[in-house]
Amino acid sequence: MRYILRVLNRPARSQEAGPCVAVLRRVAPTALAIVPVSMLFGVLAARADWTVLEVLAISLLGFSGSGQFALLPLAEADAGFLTMLLVTASINSRYLPIAYASARRLPTAITHRAVTAHMLGDEAYATEQESDSWRTILFIRAVIFATWAGSGAVGAMLGQFIPYDWIGEGVNLGFPASVVLMYLSVSQLRSRLWLSRNDSRDRSSLLFVAGLCAGAAFFLINLVGPLYFWIPSILFASVLLGRARI
Repeated sequence: MRYILRVLNRPARSQEAGPCVAVLRRVAPTALAIVPVSMLFGVLAARADWTVLEVLAISLLGFSGSGQFALLPLAEADAGFLTMLLVTASINSRYLPIAYASARRLPTAITHRAVTAHMLGDEAYATEQESDSWRTILFIRAVIFATWAGSGAVGAMLGQFIPYDWIGEGVNLGFPASVVLMYLSVSQLRSRLWLSRNDSRDRSSLLFVAGLCAGAAFFLINLVGPLYFWIPSILFASVLLGRARI
């Protein structure tokens, strides 16, 4: 975090980077929305005998909300490292189209680019805008990244004191994160389609492409099942959305 703050505090070479306060106001609601989800992961990890340092390490090094939740039952079942790696890579393959679409907004310096790319997440991408400078992108991702890691560590500390029967097995743990991502996705589509484009034909074509990607995902679910549809669906969406420049 010291490295990120040092980069952000350097004088901007242009006026593209907006004031930190304005960007913080934009990213704060998203960061607050992921606090309970990350704390829930920390609580569940603590109940699985993970230490606070282990929770913090996986949040910092393997920054992936759904991937971290998927690792919990695998770790409890003593799954092999290769199995856990393949499962996490499969889940995180959804970042391929996001990374492809946002690559042109990253800084050119290798170190800055690597740090910014590492902190890529669904919530950050949905909060970013096409007109944002790389400093703004770095700030948005750093806030969400630090919030996720810190909240997970707090949840791990609280998990040592929360009674085991407070969270039943029938609780849908992915529901809060799904609601947040759905809201952010709708907001992103609204800003990209209705606010940034004036040509109704462009909006119609982009909506058609988005609907085609959703239809392909449903088709693959019925064709190969909910377990194996993920990677081909992501690859199809990456190619199609990349050509449409959404």
